[in-house]
Amino acid sequence: MPDGSRARSVVEAIRPFRWRIAVTYVLTVTEDLLSLSYPWATGIAINGLLAHDYRMIAPVMIAWLLHTTIGCIRQLYDTRLYTRVYNAIVIDTVLRQRQAGIEPTKVAARSAMSREFVTFFEKDMPVVINTLVSIVGSAAILFYYDLVMGALAVMLFLPVAIINRNYMKRSLALNEGLNNQLEHEVQVVDKAQEDAVVRHFAEVRSWRVKLSDADALNWTAIEGLSILTFLLVLLRVTYMPGADVGTIFAIFVYVWRLMEKLDMMPQIVQQLMRLKDIRRRIEAGAS
Repeated sequence: MPDGSRARSVVEAIRPFRWRIAVTYVLTVTEDLLSLSYPWATGIAINGLLAHDYRMIAPVMIAWLLHTTIGCIRQLYDTRLYTRVYNAIVIDTVLRQRQAGIEPTKVAARSAMSREFVTFFEKDMPVVINTLVSIVGSAAILFYYDLVMGALAVMLFLPVAIINRNYMKRSLALNEGLNNQLEHEVQVVDKAQEDAVVRHFAEVRSWRVKLSDADALNWTAIEGLSILTFLLVLLRVTYMPGADVGTIFAIFVYVWRLMEKLDMMPQIVQQLMRLKDIRRRIEAGAS
């Protein structure tokens, strides 16, 4: 049983699982690298088929089969691992915080929030890894195809980083407000006073709308930058000497993939800020 006088962070709670979690991320990165090879391998297959060389289909089929096999193994493994991680965190949270004298309604809310924390490791962290691998990998491959297009892709990173840096502060403040309100939900539901219930859920709705609005504005700014970059790449392709069909196909898939993943940055930032606030609450009550 956890000692209520001893501070125990979420990191300490999951430390016994660290190597098993590392295995899931190694498998995730392997999947992402195989997925990253699809456009390149498909471009080779297109050029090969146009030249009636059917052996060129092999790279994309091998990558696809490996990706499918590894993905299946990882998902089966993840479920078994992260249900155990959740149990470790939620049991420690409930026992430690009740021993520290924190009221049951807040502990109940925080134990529910701890599910989100584990979901981040299980579901969201692979998305973060996939996004980073896709952004960096796509830019690197564009450099391989054409230095100018690679440079255009990298030039997009700086304004996106600035936009998301400012968004982090706003998102953290909004998530703190939402989680403060959610911590009172059990108490409000328990008392079942109509005015209090209506007021509580109106507040929750207001915080969620503010979060959604901030996300939408951030996404719109990034999308505008992506449109400009895409137009420049489109113009550059028209001046590429001797580009074959497969190469042009691969280039545009990598450009679209890069922009698709950049569009996901606002959601990732918001989730990271939400988890930062949840972690503070889960660890509360330890001296």
